[in-house]
Amino acid sequence: MRAHQIMTRPVITVTPETTIIEAANTMLQRHVSGLPVVDAAGKLVGIISEGDFLRRSEIGTQRKRGRFLKFILGPGKEATDFVREQGRKIAEIMTPEPLTINEETDLEEIVELMEKNNVKRLPVTRGDKVVGIVSRANLLQTVASLAGRSPIRPLMMTTFATVSSRRLRRRTGVRSA
Repeated sequence: MRAHQIMTRPVITVTPETTIIEAANTMLQRHVSGLPVVDAAGKLVGIISEGDFLRRSEIGTQRKRGRFLKFILGPGKEATDFVREQGRKIAEIMTPEPLTINEETDLEEIVELMEKNNVKRLPVTRGDKVVGIVSRANLLQTVASLAGRSPIRPLMMTTFATVSSRRLRRRTGVRSA
């Protein structure tokens, strides 16, 4: 199987100028855990996920570091964390240049990329445009749909029906033709 066979399309996207509140509401309303970020021309420039909302000043979960650790990490890391925690636009908290796949990427490679890079979704691109997205939920749906076609399931149902009808005949004394 290939990405184009399991990907979600059309893709719900946001822009770098989208507010964090708008993106969070979109994710909640559409029941998605991540969104590709595209520029005005539709080019993929980043990705936003639920994880990007964990360390937020609004909910009091920003990092609290001692002075010594701040000194070791340096002002650059502290400034970056501050912007991510206080940011108001997606551009300030998104992951830039996300890992992508194309429509012909096979499932084995998709799973390897997800595991190796610890990501939960991969935008599917054609050129620099997003045409789909493959998430772990898509993989779960694929497993479930293939399990429904498995030759084991009909065999199990037939066996269950045979055993059940034998028990019914023993209890009632009725024989079927």
